[in-house]
Amino acid sequence: MRLKGLDILKEKIPRYLGWGAVGIGLVLLLAFATALSLMLLVDSVARIFPQVTILVLIEPILPILGALLCQLIAFRLIWSVWHSKNRYVAELGELAYQKVFPRAFFGISWIIAICVHIYVPIEILTTGIPVNPLTVMLSQSFLSFFGMPVGFDPAIRTIGSFFFIILGMLTVRSALLTFGVDYMALIYLYYPAESKIQQHEIYSVIRHPTYLAVLLFAFGGLWLRFSVYSLVLFLVFLVGFLVHIVFVEEKELRERFGEAFIEYQNRVPALRIRFRDLRVYLRFLTKRSTE
Repeated sequence: MRLKGLDILKEKIPRYLGWGAVGIGLVLLLAFATALSLMLLVDSVARIFPQVTILVLIEPILPILGALLCQLIAFRLIWSVWHSKNRYVAELGELAYQKVFPRAFFGISWIIAICVHIYVPIEILTTGIPVNPLTVMLSQSFLSFFGMPVGFDPAIRTIGSFFFIILGMLTVRSALLTFGVDYMALIYLYYPAESKIQQHEIYSVIRHPTYLAVLLFAFGGLWLRFSVYSLVLFLVFLVGFLVHIVFVEEKELRERFGEAFIEYQNRVPALRIRFRDLRVYLRFLTKRSTE
C-alpha cells in the first residue's frame, strides 16, 4: 500500500531522492543512536567514575538531566523549523522545505530516542550496578511497594506496556491513512496555499492525534518500568510536548485564525480523549480507508 501524500513529500525534497534517501536514512539512524547513547552515558557516568564523589552524590538525578538535555536539543531543532520559515521561503521558494527537512527529522529522531529511553531499566545498565542506593530505590516498580507478588509484577507491567504500544501504533496508522505523510511531515507549514482544511471528526475530540500516538508509546515505557524514574521521564517528555504545542505550533495557529482557533482550543483537549469521546476515537482507530 502506497502512503498517502508520499508523492508530495518527494516533490518537496528532490535532493533526498534515490541514494539521497539512503543517506538521510543513515543520518537519522545515527542521530537516534547518538541521542540514546548520550542519555545512557549520562545515566552511567557515576558507575564509570565511582571515585568522583560528586558524581556518586548526583547519580539519582543523572537520568533526568540526560533526558532534559536531549529534549532541549530535540525541540530546539524542531522549533527552528517554525522560526526559519519566512526567511527560507523568501530565499528559496519551492525548495524552502528541503532546507529544513534534515533538521526537522533529526529532531524527531532524538524525540524517538527519548521515548525509547523511558523503557530502559536504569538499575541494570551494562556499566555496572548503581553506586548510590537511592538510584536503586527510584528504579523499583511501584507495584512491589503495594505487595504485588514477584511473579505477577513484571507480567502486569509487560501486558500494560504492550497495550499502550499497540494503541500508539494504531493511532499512528490511522493518522497516516487519514491525513497523509505530507501533513505529518509539516510540508504545509511552508506551503499553506497548497493545504486543504482537515475536517475529520477526530479533530472534534482531540487537537493533536499524532502527538497523542507518541505519548502513548512513551506511556508504554512508563508502564513497563512503573518506577519513579519512568514516571518523571514521562512527565518531562509530556511537558516538552505541551511547551511546543502552546508556544510554537498553536501560537502560529492563533495568529493565523484568531478567535476562532482560541474558541476551538477551549472546546477540544490537546492530548487527551474524554470518556464521552471514546466512540469517535475508536472509529478513528478502526477506519480502513482515508477520508
